[in-house]
Amino acid sequence: MELRTELGDRLGMGISYNSLAFVHRQLNKIPEAIAAWRAGLAICSPDRFPLEALELGRNLGNIAFDLQNWETTIEGYNQAILAIEESRYWATSEKNKRELIANCLDIYENMVQACINNQDYPQALLTVERSKSRTLLELLDSANLYPKNATNAQKQRISDLRRQIAIYQQQLAYTSTTENNLNQPSPETLIRQQLQAANQQLQALLTELDDPNFNLTQKVSPHLPDLRRLLPPQTALIEWYLPSEAESGFYAFLVTRRRDQQIQITPHHFSAEDRKHLDQALQDYLSDYGKPTWHWQLPQRLETLSAALQLPRLLAELSQIQHLIMIPHRELHLIPLHALPVSLPSPSGSETKPLQDWFPVQYAPSCQILNYLQNLPPVNREIAPFFAIQNPTEDLDSADLGVKLLCRKFSPHQVLRHDQARLANLTEPDTQTFLEQSHSVHFACHGEFDDRNPLNAYLRLANGEKLTFVDIVTSLSLPVCRLLVLCSSQTGLVETSLTDDYVGLSSAFLLTGARTVVASLWNVDELAATLVTLRLYQILPDYPSVTVALQAAQTWLRGLSCDDVLDWLKHEFKATEEELEEVEDRLSLFFDDPPFESPYYWAAFVAIAGPSG
Repeated sequence: MELRTELGDRLGMGISYNSLAFVHRQLNKIPEAIAAWRAGLAICSPDRFPLEALELGRNLGNIAFDLQNWETTIEGYNQAILAIEESRYWATSEKNKRELIANCLDIYENMVQACINNQDYPQALLTVERSKSRTLLELLDSANLYPKNATNAQKQRISDLRRQIAIYQQQLAYTSTTENNLNQPSPETLIRQQLQAANQQLQALLTELDDPNFNLTQKVSPHLPDLRRLLPPQTALIEWYLPSEAESGFYAFLVTRRRDQQIQITPHHFSAEDRKHLDQALQDYLSDYGKPTWHWQLPQRLETLSAALQLPRLLAELSQIQHLIMIPHRELHLIPLHALPVSLPSPSGSETKPLQDWFPVQYAPSCQILNYLQNLPPVNREIAPFFAIQNPTEDLDSADLGVKLLCRKFSPHQVLRHDQARLANLTEPDTQTFLEQSHSVHFACHGEFDDRNPLNAYLRLANGEKLTFVDIVTSLSLPVCRLLVLCSSQTGLVETSLTDDYVGLSSAFLLTGARTVVASLWNVDELAATLVTLRLYQILPDYPSVTVALQAAQTWLRGLSCDDVLDWLKHEFKATEEELEEVEDRLSLFFDDPPFESPYYWAAFVAIAGPSG
């Protein structure tokens, strides 16, 4: 059978070649079927006919996967993934963008396995990267695209409108369709109207600028960043991958430097039985979350998770490593991996201690986002200028004291205290100007995370106001912020969807320009949180990165006695007698001394940043 191309109906020909391939397959003419799918892809390329290329590539990959023909499997699935990425580039709906990946997770999962079987480990790791955190990466990657002839004021206007459009698109992805009320439009309708208005304003501005070579967005090219640059000497990276099908087990990709300084990627595959143990450990960990039993159960939960992840199996290869970068996946973002107890050989024999005692642990959403953070212009390593929101609800005595003490250390500083910590004051021009010059930003307030809709995550301000994910992205700009501390509860939590889009308060602040976000994974003890963040600010100038300084502060807190706390505050922060009495009263409620030895007190905080942060 011969298909002719005189009419140029390539779209229809893609369908025809697909049908022809299935006919050959039914007749058990497998080489002919493969040839037909390849012919269809030659005509319907991913960049011109992505929907047709997606089906052709998927079918070619599937038949080759069944035959264990890994090179052809990779060929087919790669065309399908290129088609998905092309479709995402043209999609105007964030919901559709997410669904494109969610509906094709089997392609990514089979592609990862095929690449590993073909010993193409960089391609396997790249495939993992292409299946996760795309929303945040695309927003970051397009943040600094402007027409060449735009003034600074026009660039700012483009940036503001771009953020608004991104947020409206995100909101639609989480807004369910509801029936219209005759007297009032639905939330979805209102968001669509706002999106349309913002798009019209942006297009009018771009028409005025008239730069024919400008594109609002750019395609995120499908390649791994330069891993030699990403990994400084004596640094290793572990990236986890949890396929949607538990029967596929799970993966940990270990990235290291060989003795010749070349990058080595080693995939570790864990069986379906291993995945069952991991899923149960995650379920048990999350079942106690927020309950009174959380404090007491946490050490055992961490031991169980460490065993399920089989960390000694991975870390046994890291004898020369001094720094570890962790890229979690899905529910693993919620776990304090740095606090998991690990047994490794030591000069005195096998020893069990928290992972961060073996290596400082840094977190990132993906290799590509880590690379983006590293490539940002360097910022001043000083901590001042210092900006803070101080106890807006006036029920956080320790956090209140922490900001007072920090203000004695750093100048210049600006603080919105108590009932002054309102959205109008935060977004007024003088405050915005100070924020844009601040190297450190500190939020000492309550926080909440909504796992059903992470865009509803917020920091609580005065008079019942909320600083939401949307407010942060659309209203704040932190272009020189080296350190942003969210000294409150649940601020480090992110969405754990199958597409791992990494949406939460920490990602919102990354979008504002912050280089490093320090945030909490659970409802942390207020005094412990204040002490560890005070220590972080104190020692940061002596450490190469926020990550290393934070974990040094956590180690310090674990061994601190009650007397040590009072002595340190008196001598290092000039705490008054009245302030010391306040802390002493709080310490008297602890049964143990040292009071903060349990991981519940010190392990909640994580730093999300590039190594230079």
